[in-house]
This record gives sequence, structure tokens and C-alpha cells, in this order.
Amino acid sequence: MKTNFSYLHIFAIGIAAVVAIPIIFTLFSALTVELELWKRLYDTRLKVILPNTIKLLISVGILTLLIGVTTAWIVTRYDFAGKKTWEWMLILPLAIPGYVLAYAYASIMAPGGLAQNIWSSVFGDVSKMPSLYSFWGVSLILSLVNYPYVYLLTKASLLNQNVKYHEAARVMGVSKYKRLWSINIHMAYPGIIAGLALALMEVMADFGTVALLRYPTFTEAIYRQMTARFDPSGAAALAFVLVAITFLLMSLERYFRGKRLFEQTKSGFKSQMPKKLNFRRTIVMTAVILFILGFAFFVPVAVLINMALAAIAKGGLDSRFIEFTLNTIFVSAAGATIASILAVPAAYLHARRPGILSRAVYYASSLGYSLPGPVIAVGILLTVAALFNWLYGSILLLLMAYVVRFMPISLQSQDSSISMVSRSMEDASRTLGAGTWKTFKNILFPLIRRGILAGWVVVFVDCMKELPATMMLRPLAFDTLAVRVWVEASESLWDMAALPALLIVLAGLIPLIIIIKKNGSPKWC
Repeated sequence: MKTNFSYLHIFAIGIAAVVAIPIIFTLFSALTVELELWKRLYDTRLKVILPNTIKLLISVGILTLLIGVTTAWIVTRYDFAGKKTWEWMLILPLAIPGYVLAYAYASIMAPGGLAQNIWSSVFGDVSKMPSLYSFWGVSLILSLVNYPYVYLLTKASLLNQNVKYHEAARVMGVSKYKRLWSINIHMAYPGIIAGLALALMEVMADFGTVALLRYPTFTEAIYRQMTARFDPSGAAALAFVLVAITFLLMSLERYFRGKRLFEQTKSGFKSQMPKKLNFRRTIVMTAVILFILGFAFFVPVAVLINMALAAIAKGGLDSRFIEFTLNTIFVSAAGATIASILAVPAAYLHARRPGILSRAVYYASSLGYSLPGPVIAVGILLTVAALFNWLYGSILLLLMAYVVRFMPISLQSQDSSISMVSRSMEDASRTLGAGTWKTFKNILFPLIRRGILAGWVVVFVDCMKELPATMMLRPLAFDTLAVRVWVEASESLWDMAALPALLIVLAGLIPLIIIIKKNGSPKWC
């Protein structure tokens, strides 16, 4: 049993090293570049993309807080007809990648499009119509895509509040608005900050939206530096700055959340009953939610369906589309399967053999999820160029990027599943002489396979949606659905981009269905 134990640790350490090496190579390459390159990057890139990125983080942060906290408050504090339906539909925008939403609205606002026709009939002068290709256009798109992170975690925090604090404050004569701020918002603060941090990390990792809408940020600059200028050192330097901003954001999130940590008394816990609304207020709340969902999900999906039907009528459902779909299914399934298998040792050790080494392996294996796709792609290319030049142009590089980027999802799913299984059955198996592998195969695996499958599905869908790493590492002439959306939308071939975009959205609904089933199906009313 000791031998199996040591081999398991060695295997887990090896996997963590494979995940960490591309990141280390990127940081090392950035720290060893000449000062002259940093000056050139500042003059040509950084003095534009750094303020652009900061402004985008601030604007998206404000908008996601406004939308996410407002919708969470509505569904937790009020009871009205259809609330259960809206409660789950508010997470639907998570199924749409930012670049798909940007493409849908770019087609709506294109010359001769729906938005221009409406503007022309109402206001007349089309030249005064707001442009989607602007700072506020990018901010709005990214806010509509990412507000569900704030919504979900704020909603969970509000539902876990003990109403006795409100009752005590009311007895002491505290006003309604002061109770709202000092109790509701204060106690939901950790969830709000955590949701905001997730949304902002997605903003920093976004490539397709900012590239399609021509708003230069770090991810777009890294991609251009690597593919257009063929400058790996410059790309590594830009990636280093983006990694520094990412970890600064994570540190700020932990700092601000840590300042407001608190514990509620468990005895006598009583949740707050939502207020029953009359018909007029029900109409108002429903209209607010419909307005948000309309822009974030219903309108773009309706546009995608309409354009997809037009593409099918033009013969868009041809052998090339089938080839792109099969390519996507193959690399996504392969990436999800490899990630699920490689996550097992670290998840098992973290859940069953806690210790400094197990925790270090677990967190090293989780590094990739906090980093944008272009950073991981640059790290892999630098590693391959230095050590495995013969792998350049291979599909293995793309699969490695998927594993580094998304294995943490499988890791967390398996870790939580293993932690929920009692150790007594494993102890009994070992008492009967079974080793670690046999115990895992016969006892533990059947009990955690649902968690493994759930993690596999989420990783599969994330691989389908991943754009920048796929663009940078795919073999020559190997296109996926995400790549085709990018290529067709970049050339304003709106109808031809609709089919792959719609398929990506439909795939993105799968993990949301899993979440809904796991938390209880909504009562459609």
C-alpha cells in the first residue's frame, strides 16, 4: 500500500509539473527580456491596452454589480407569479460566449440591419446611432455575458441570511434603508465580491469580444504579437503583465472579502420570507427581468436562429460544416477525457491524504483556470520551442492547452465528490487486503462517477467555446466551430457564422441544465 501511495504522489506531482511548466516558461521569458523591448512595448502597446483594460474592468464591474445584485434581490426578496421560472432563466446568458453575443449584435447593428432600420424610422439620421464598436459597446456586451456570476453568488448569500438580525434592527428603530445597507448588503458582501471577481477575471480572459469589436486589450495584443509580429518575447512580456494584473485582482478579492468575514449563529436560524407582490408590482418586476434577459439572451438567440435558417436555405449545412463540427467534438471530447483522467490523482490525494504536499499539488494543478487562454498558449509555444520542437503544429499542443486551462474544473468536481463519500467503505476494502487502485476502482469510482461525468461535460463545453488558445495552437487548416464563428464574423458573413454560433450556444446550455437539476428543477408557472 505504501508503494501505491508513493507512486500516486509521483504521478500527481508529474501532472502538476506539466501544468505549471508553460506558465513558468512564460514568466521566465518575460523576466529575461531586454529593457529596450519593454520600452518598445510600452510605446506601441502598453500605453494603450493598459488604460483600456483598467477602464473596461471598472465599467463592466459597475454594470455587472448593478444587474447581478438587482436581479438577485428581486428573486430572493419578492414573491410574484413566474418567479421560479425567472430565477433560473437569469443564468441563461452564461451559455453564450462573449464573442457570440458580440457577433449577434454586430449583425443586428450592421448597415441595413434591424437596428439601423428601427433608428432610421424613429430618429431619421443613422449617423447619430450609437456604435457597438466602442468602449461602451464592449462594456455592455461583456456585462450581459458575465452578470450571472454576480447574480448567482449574491443570490446564495441573500438566501443564507438569518431574518432575526432584521427583526432585532427593526425593534431598535433602524430605518428600512439603513437595514438594507448595514444588514442585507453587508452580509451578502462576500458573495458579491466573489461574483464580481469571477466576472472581472472573465473580462480579462476575453479575446473574441474585444477583437471583434476592435477594442485593444491584453489578450488581443498578445495574440497579435505572437501571430502577426512573430515576437514570442514580446508576447511573453505582455502575458507577464496580464498575469500580474490577474493575481493582483485575486489578491484584492481575498483582501476585501477577508475584511468582511463573519459567522451567523446556527441556533434558531430562520430565513427571510419574500414579500408577496400585487399585480402591478408583479408586472414591474417581470418587465425588469424580461428587459435584461431580452438583451442578454432572447434577442441574440432569436437572431442566431433566423440567420441559421437563412444559412441552411443557402446550403450552409454542407460537408465543411460537418467537418468543423466533428473537429470540435473530437478535440473537446479528447481534452475533457484527458483532463478528467489526469485530475484523479490530485483530487484523490487532496480529499483523502491531506497535507502540505497534497495541497501544493492541488493548487499547482489549478493554476491554469485563473489565466487567460492566450497566456497559456504563449507558455506552451515557448516550452515546445525550447524543449520539444518536433511537436510544433501538432494537435497535442491544443489538447495540452485545454488540459492546462480546464483541468481545474474536473479537479474541483472530483474533489467535492470524493469528500462526500464516507471513508469507512474504503477502510473496509483495505482491511480485506485490497490496494489503493483496487479500492478506487471497485468502491470509490462507482460512487463518484456522476461527479466525474458532470466535470467532463463542463470541460467539454468549455473546450468547445475556447477561442484564443484554439486560434493560436490548432494545426494548419484545422477549424473548430469557435474558429469558424470568428472567421466568418470577421469577414461580416453573418449568416454563415450563425450555424456554428447557435450550436455553441446549445452546447453551453448543457452545464446549465446540470446545475438546475442538481439544485432542483424549477416549477414552471
